[in-house]
Amino acid sequence: MTKPSLRPLGRPLLLALMLSASSIAYAGAPDPAADVDAEVQRTDNDIVVLGAADRRLVQEEEDAVGTIDVVQTGDVSLRSQTNIADLAKQLPGVSVSVDQARNGSATGEAQFVSIRGFETGFNAYTLDGLRLPQTSGGNTRAISLNLFSPFAIGGIVVDKTPGADKDADSIAGNIDLRTPTAFDFGSSFVRARVLAQAADLALDQGQAGMGGAVGLDMAKRFGSAGQFGVYVAGYYERRASAAESVALQNPYKATVKGETPRENPDSVTADGIQWNFFNNEIERYGASGSLDYRTEALDLFARVNYARYNNTNTQNQTGLRNELVSGQTNPNPGGYDDTGIYRPMGINPAHYFRVEDVEQELVSTQLGGRWKGERVSIGLSGSYADGRLDQPRSHTAAFRGISYIGTPGQTGVAREGLLIDLSDRNWPRAILSPDAAAYVGSLERPQQYYVQTNRSFLSEEKLTFKGEIDWRGDGVLALVKAGGLWERADRKGLTIDDGSLRYRFQTDLYSGTVPGLPLAQFPGETLDSFMGHQTPRPIKLISREAIEEQVSRYVDIDGLSEDILNRGRLSGEETRKAVFATATLRFETENAGTIEVMPGIRWEDNRYTASFWSNTEADSDARFIEAGRKYDHLDPSVLAVWRAPGGWTVRGTARSSYSRPAFNQLAGPTTEERDAITDELISVTRPNPDLKPVSAWNFDLGVEYRTERNRWFQIAAYYKDLKNVIVPTATRTGSGAVDGVIYYQPYNGLGGSAKGIEASFRFALNDWAPADWMGGFGIGGNVTVQDTEVTYQLGEDEIRTSRLPEAPHLIANAELFYEQGPVRANLWYNHTGKRLYNVEDTQPDTYTQGLNELNLGVAFAMTSKIELGLAARNITNEPTYYNTVGASTRYISADRAGGYLKTGRIFQASLTMTM
Repeated sequence: MTKPSLRPLGRPLLLALMLSASSIAYAGAPDPAADVDAEVQRTDNDIVVLGAADRRLVQEEEDAVGTIDVVQTGDVSLRSQTNIADLAKQLPGVSVSVDQARNGSATGEAQFVSIRGFETGFNAYTLDGLRLPQTSGGNTRAISLNLFSPFAIGGIVVDKTPGADKDADSIAGNIDLRTPTAFDFGSSFVRARVLAQAADLALDQGQAGMGGAVGLDMAKRFGSAGQFGVYVAGYYERRASAAESVALQNPYKATVKGETPRENPDSVTADGIQWNFFNNEIERYGASGSLDYRTEALDLFARVNYARYNNTNTQNQTGLRNELVSGQTNPNPGGYDDTGIYRPMGINPAHYFRVEDVEQELVSTQLGGRWKGERVSIGLSGSYADGRLDQPRSHTAAFRGISYIGTPGQTGVAREGLLIDLSDRNWPRAILSPDAAAYVGSLERPQQYYVQTNRSFLSEEKLTFKGEIDWRGDGVLALVKAGGLWERADRKGLTIDDGSLRYRFQTDLYSGTVPGLPLAQFPGETLDSFMGHQTPRPIKLISREAIEEQVSRYVDIDGLSEDILNRGRLSGEETRKAVFATATLRFETENAGTIEVMPGIRWEDNRYTASFWSNTEADSDARFIEAGRKYDHLDPSVLAVWRAPGGWTVRGTARSSYSRPAFNQLAGPTTEERDAITDELISVTRPNPDLKPVSAWNFDLGVEYRTERNRWFQIAAYYKDLKNVIVPTATRTGSGAVDGVIYYQPYNGLGGSAKGIEASFRFALNDWAPADWMGGFGIGGNVTVQDTEVTYQLGEDEIRTSRLPEAPHLIANAELFYEQGPVRANLWYNHTGKRLYNVEDTQPDTYTQGLNELNLGVAFAMTSKIELGLAARNITNEPTYYNTVGASTRYISADRAGGYLKTGRIFQASLTMTM
């Protein structure tokens, strides 16, 4: 049922790389790099061995014709973030998000990176220039960057204005993860980094909350002229944490009969409430290596990377539901009383247990080289990458019983229902009578209704070949470049989540063979408090082992029919070909600096074929579909830069680009979501093989000023004109008190636009300081302010305009730093503004509210080779995720949209040792 794991390769590969590097590093040969790169051999502190690499990244930013931003990622002394996505949001205009479908927000880590707030699939993701396979699933081409660790990735380069020599399917830009090479450092070294972390929310609740990581890397230059270089890194991380969230159970109901919540969002009634507690254990390990040969005439390289991410996630959900069961009657047909006001009846205490374990894996190799003649150079490279997303354990268990209705025996015409007070926007409060409170407060009810397991995996193998030829001139025509690309991705997947692997127990409401046990009889513990409050129903954390034992005993995993397996199968192939040509025109003046103009054109051809299961409302129509699609795109571009005297630089860009629909949006099985307790159909999600690619014209203009004393300022304006924007929408059927089934299917909107201003600066006191010790202080920051708009069509007669999904109006960072003598410190504040989460039809649109984070790091060099670091993340204990119905914070969102979630603070101690 699942693809063989790459895991057997992981630890042997890591060990082999470390051993081979150790033998080279301690071979005792003189280090030619000491002479070759003497000017960058040392930094102010021998421990900061990335100083040379960091300067090279900054130099790349300054030398670029277009607009790029870089950040160095390996400084674990000052940063407690141990995944790449969390570090990327330091950059101007970069925000992050998570996959809420797999409880991603509960880890406290970011997964996906947005450039200027655009949908994460608008980016092209590369690792050392290699386009990565998708290992995150979902309806996006985004790459889940929590797979990557700062122990192996040396820097992140965000190119916001890629030219014709880079991938054109990058409306927002290109995100390139850089692994170090031996040529990035001034001398050979061996370095060990060790850290320990504590998650305060988990520890306060008596849960596992400790963790740690170790990383070892080493670099060596050798050969008569230092022409050979080898770099290897290996790391292992394991840490535990917890999260708490509160949300509504179901979408809001219109308070007045005949209206919809969207028509009158100020008059809605909450429907049910739930409290969620999550336990997480994250394991991340991997290895990377590079071997380079560099001479004046020839460069050769080999790269290998392995990365593994495991998240063991357990969720316990306690809830109060507005519902009636068999033998109970609603005096208000459709939920509305005689005056037309919504009056819910019945209070059903419920519990839901969920395991959402995730395994992600990536292995990649690259080989290539460049021959460099006097004027002509030729580069060739080939690469292979294999990515995998697996959910080997995805279990659920539901507990449901008889609702409290305030009558003898809880039968007959209901007298009481659940009312929810929303006056505290972050803490919906159930209003209960004393008898109702006593009823729902007992863990002797309800009984277990079912236990279920699901299975899913997704794999993608990507093969890429690239080639280019350059000609360099001495006059105005400084460079001509042409090249091409061929890329093929093979994808396979399986999803079984339709209830086929469910076992039902005997309860007061359902027939079965084995009686379902009440919640009180399960092993586990009960929380004393929750989010600083008391809940009307105790929150029981059921033992994970108890549910896993039930799955093993009652669920026949091997007994699935071929028909059921077919419904979840997916296979497909996608091919992309590209050719490009660019020219660089250079105009040098005696007094006005240098102007470079780079016109270019790129053509890309895309073809995909797929086989997947699809169905309509009629089961008789369920069948395999063979789908195919092809489209091409021609993208001209012009990039220009004026490097004026005195440290001033002006950059401008006009370019065409596009964004391919995600494979899952084009092809895949139809999936259903059912109520965890009642098994009623909630939603159906389908692909749309007729989706068109989003296309855009992009315009950027920016000015920057730099000095040699770590002082600079940048400001840029941008505008994007979008066509065929893919809009996530929800359409409901049914009427009355129940909205009915929600159908999700992506489709192309009518168009959209985005315009914004982006500014950043960094100022170190240095020689301006009144005292020497104060010269290490400095400040920095960046801010992006933008307006976005998209027009789309919900139905034949309904056209609507809103923001672009996931695009905040404001993104901001501010930092106060110090670096003098043995002490380094950094105080970093990040704000990501409110974003549109999902577009609805009868409900108000769902929004992710603005999020804030304050982080502190302090490092002290105990010797020239040993540095101690202390760091804290989310010092002010802000929410990690906060979704609402409507743009204001008045109405907290329901269930899977996330609600209000906190993961607490993280404290870290680290030690960096360099030899």
